[in-house]
Amino acid sequence: MHRIPPAGALLALLAFSTPAALADGPGRLTGTIRTSDGLTVSHLPLVLDGPGGARQFLTGPEGRYQLASLTPGDYQLSVATPGFELQGQGHVAVGAEDARLDLVLRPAAVREQVLVAATRSEAPLSTLGASASVLDAQRIDGRQASSLVTLLQDTPGLSAARAGGVGLQASTFVRGGDSRFVRLLVDGVPVNQPGGSFDLGSALPFELAQVEIVRGAASSLYGTDALAGVINVVTRRAGPESGTELRAEAEGGSFDWQRLQAATSGRAQGGDWNLGLQRLTTDNEQPNSAFEQWSGAASLGAALGERTQLRAVLRFEDGSVGTPGPTAFGRPDLDASFERQDFTLGGRLRQSRGAFAHGLSAGWASTRQLSLNPLDSGSYVPSYGGVSAPFALSDFPDPAGFQNQTARLSLGYQAEWQADARHLLSLGAELERESGEIGTPGQELLSPRRDNLGLYAQDRLAFGTRAFLTLGARLESNDSYGTRLVPRAALALRLREGQDATTLRASAGAGIKEPNFFESYGISFYARGNPDLLPERSRTFDLGLEQRLLEGRLRAGATLFHHLYYDQIAYFVKDYATFEGSYANLGRSRARGLELELEAAPVAQLELRAAYTLLDGEILESGNAFDPIYAAGQPLLRRPRHQGSLTAGWRSARAALGATLLLVGERADSDFSALGLTSNVGYARLDLRGRLVLGRGLELLAAAENALDREYMEVLGYPALGRAVRVALRYGSRD
Repeated sequence: MHRIPPAGALLALLAFSTPAALADGPGRLTGTIRTSDGLTVSHLPLVLDGPGGARQFLTGPEGRYQLASLTPGDYQLSVATPGFELQGQGHVAVGAEDARLDLVLRPAAVREQVLVAATRSEAPLSTLGASASVLDAQRIDGRQASSLVTLLQDTPGLSAARAGGVGLQASTFVRGGDSRFVRLLVDGVPVNQPGGSFDLGSALPFELAQVEIVRGAASSLYGTDALAGVINVVTRRAGPESGTELRAEAEGGSFDWQRLQAATSGRAQGGDWNLGLQRLTTDNEQPNSAFEQWSGAASLGAALGERTQLRAVLRFEDGSVGTPGPTAFGRPDLDASFERQDFTLGGRLRQSRGAFAHGLSAGWASTRQLSLNPLDSGSYVPSYGGVSAPFALSDFPDPAGFQNQTARLSLGYQAEWQADARHLLSLGAELERESGEIGTPGQELLSPRRDNLGLYAQDRLAFGTRAFLTLGARLESNDSYGTRLVPRAALALRLREGQDATTLRASAGAGIKEPNFFESYGISFYARGNPDLLPERSRTFDLGLEQRLLEGRLRAGATLFHHLYYDQIAYFVKDYATFEGSYANLGRSRARGLELELEAAPVAQLELRAAYTLLDGEILESGNAFDPIYAAGQPLLRRPRHQGSLTAGWRSARAALGATLLLVGERADSDFSALGLTSNVGYARLDLRGRLVLGRGLELLAAAENALDREYMEVLGYPALGRAVRVALRYGSRD
């Protein structure tokens, strides 16, 4: 068990006991800036024009600002950030008494996004040098995706591969990194299994406010797992309006798709809530692929006085899915299945006063997974495209199943201080305890426990309204690999201001990832854990340019990136006479390429989006001596060289239509069945959707995924769903 150093304890004590200094003097103006969704925005450039000329400044923690010693007179406040407009006039009269002006930011035609994951506090994307994408509530709802993986596939720099239909195993790759190289957060709570793994196959776009995707190493803030990036899933909260909202939805469709959802949200007496429950069942077209799941989500907030906020979040998923195996190659396994229960609980107590804010956070994430195969389904010879394997594959029944039960407890403290007009400092400490019980029930289980302690610091500097520099580093102490320092720097330079702004972005960072429990603590003779493993590491660089045009109605961006992943852990055989095996840091790979983005709103009712990723990924050094697909010089498995998407949406007060075309190029893959297949052909998938307001709180929704009924496989051997049509009736009311 790690102990927080005395210096860290002293810092925390001083932070909780030191009041923020307020500027003295007459002619003082204070206020808070929020988005139309109710989010506060820190480090937002503002301009106050009045007697004595224009004055540039930044919002501090919680979107607060204060200016002192203003000459009495009339002032005009404006936002020096493209993608935002002020809701209201921004006019205020300042006299001898204190004046206050709270304002709401209304999104422009192509809106600016606010995200947390890039800096661990709300920040406008245009002031960050990091590469990031935000899928907001409007985009999530309008997409009408059947799964979170489907939603993420529209994002540049990200690819996904799912072994069949909804609920089946899915891997997500950011900029060519392994699926274990992304830190996954649910409302800021880390949910990766120890070692970075997380299966997104059963994740649904249920009660979400937004999804944030940060590309590039972020271990300077988050420590382990963030080698390639961070994905933060944010649960929906009540809107800024008072009252109670009720929502209900029933949906049915192809492959016996049945979904029921009910939710409520509201605000009253200083508190807010959002509660939702969902039930989904589908047969997923292939034999023994049926998926069923209960999902729940809650976000509860309370104001404990004017300056103190308390929030608790909860999400759970309880489901099961059949696992028939690679049915494209032969006989399905009709009795194998996978059961899974995920639970995430988080809490945050935050206090702010003037230029200072700090808070305590706690989170708990657990997963209980059980793979079952009770019956022997017999052997079969895999075949595909007229080619048969040279030998038969056998089933390996396991009536007791295989259990994978892990948990992660996280505790953290973070302080933010606007030191002056230029600096916004963040200091934090985070402790994580990981535990697990893994193996065959009834036999000896692998039951390890591991602690991680991280101390981090970050400075966000602004030079006027044109240049924004972020510097950060984290000292990470891990029970498996010891202590490491990981830095990061990012720059956003506005070459041209206004709604047609030009912004240059650049970032560089380092990432680390701990071994999984088997790699560090494995007890099997054939896969003995290695306690001396180094962390897997990364170095990432990117350089991008963003241009806004047509008075903010068009945004185009291009980003070059180069990621190097090294000290990758691989299994090896120590003695071929006995087949004794273990793990070592043997692998190295690189991924470089280009990301293109385009977003446009030529008229108020029409929106267009396009994304393209060129990925040049290669294995530089291999630790796998068994399969040539992993040999040095080979492309990265299941990561396409070319991927793109085109989206068009039209909406009015009573109706909406939308279409998304996903284009995925050829990629390296393996049948793992001795058929000799080493690549997977590209595919195109067209998704359509529509919405009609019926009146009295009722809406009719329809969606068709893979509308052209194309046959393809995201993973070799596992056919993707054919045309899937769904129709839903939604009801909503507000008191």
